Amino acid sequence: MKECARISKLIACVAVLVGVVAMTSAQAAQSGKAVVRSVSGEAQYSDGGAWLPLSAGKELMPGSAVRTANDSKVVLFLDQNGPLVMLTENTTLGIDKLSFEPTGVDTIIETQLDLKSGRIVGIAKKLSATSKYEVKTPSGVAGIRGTEYSISATGEVYVLDGSVVVVSVRPDGSVVTQVVSAGEMFNPASGRVQPIPSATQDELLSEVNSMKAAAPPTITVDGEPIIFVSPTTGLGSE
Repeated sequence: MKECARISKLIACVAVLVGVVAMTSAQAAQSGKAVVRSVSGEAQYSDGGAWLPLSAGKELMPGSAVRTANDSKVVLFLDQNGPLVMLTENTTLGIDKLSFEPTGVDTIIETQLDLKSGRIVGIAKKLSATSKYEVKTPSGVAGIRGTEYSISATGEVYVLDGSVVVVSVRPDGSVVTQVVSAGEMFNPASGRVQPIPSATQDELLSEVNSMKAAAPPTITVDGEPIIFVSPTTGLGSE
């Protein structure tokens, strides 16, 4: 009888342990989001249905798309999956995938953006070896490896800092793979890497700086505020 009771308890403990492991695995990979940091001019978003007006503070989940009008731009904050991407005028960008998985040592992220038209400017932090940050265009895909960049739907890639691996399909069907480093651009017409013209580089740096300075969205918190009191430094600690 005692032996049966002990076995029953053991089975119950194993069941609880399996449940905890399953819960931990399910929570390991989390879905990210894009928060609209600023909107200049007119912009819209879609969650798969109709296009609706876009404003600062809007949270966009994977599967959403954003588009800007003439003389307009939008800055998105992707947090772990970015942090920042700016849509310039007349741009349509699909947010295909945003996921992150803290491992205790680093964070494995997967960012997949679909640049259907126009141009984006982005800031991506340095990635772990197993992370992925890709921007798809109609003519290929650019793999970002921690950089400040500008990518056009027509295939041009400009790198201000870090590096980008570009895989481009040329009109004749041939595939070109190039590594674009800081101060360089990829020219899809020639399939080659060349230095960024000085005037163009100055313009891109100005765009990056304006993106960094974009005002953060208004954040609304539901429920009562939670105050953390540190056991070592007291009230007001972070």
